[in-house]
Amino acid sequence: MGGSIPHVDSVTSARAAKGEIDTPRIETTDTQIRSAAASAYDWDRLERAIGALVAQHEALRKEWSALRSDLGERNHRIRVLETQLLEANQRRQDTTKRIDELIAQLDQLEVQLSSAEPTA
Repeated sequence: MGGSIPHVDSVTSARAAKGEIDTPRIETTDTQIRSAAASAYDWDRLERAIGALVAQHEALRKEWSALRSDLGERNHRIRVLETQLLEANQRRQDTTKRIDELIAQLDQLEVQLSSAEPTA
């Protein structure tokens, strides 16, 4: 229920003053006060350090996410460029083949023309 019973407190105090009963005495010293203040300071410092770590973790998580997204975009671009490169190489090979065929036809026409000309 809380509170104290006045007639018991006064009797206990009187007996304690005479040395008849041992009552624990709570003494507050400068060391205890400094210790409590240091403890509060340590908790505040710990809380600030944890807050800073949480903020740093969030910043790193955002940076990681941005880098991951950038990496995905780059990988997609690499795949597109590789596909374009394969297509360009295929066109180059097709063009080289067509040019070789045209050169062969020109050589054949040249042979036909030189055999059709009368020797003079």
